[in-house]
Amino acid sequence: MTIYLTPNLSDDKIAGMDVFEAFRMGEELLDSRYPRDAVRVLRRVLDAEPSHAAAWELMGRAHFAAAQLGPAEEAFRRLVELEPTSAWAQTALGLSLDRQSRHREGAVHHRLAAAMGASPRDATRVELVDREIG
Repeated sequence: MTIYLTPNLSDDKIAGMDVFEAFRMGEELLDSRYPRDAVRVLRRVLDAEPSHAAAWELMGRAHFAAAQLGPAEEAFRRLVELEPTSAWAQTALGLSLDRQSRHREGAVHHRLAAAMGASPRDATRVELVDREIG
């Protein structure tokens, strides 16, 4: 479902959602390009289920889309803790560090993602950082 009008979500409405409903609403808000509203709704999910990896992924994506890079990094770090073998999580964390001009730190996560067989772009990002250093 695509949301076409600016969402009107009060804190009371969010608090009244069950966890599944809040998760789905967060997905829809993010897909409809309302990342800040998605963050508000996804907090409801993570308060109830702090080990919900998919919610941490959505939260990181929402923060990243809203250019809230510090919180995006924190969310992706939590996702990596919950799913250390996820190449996508490593890539996402690397990208959030790259966007903060912390390329050397990001390269560590791109290396891990490349070793896990993720996108060839991870290896390219590592090569670019290595070129700058060397």
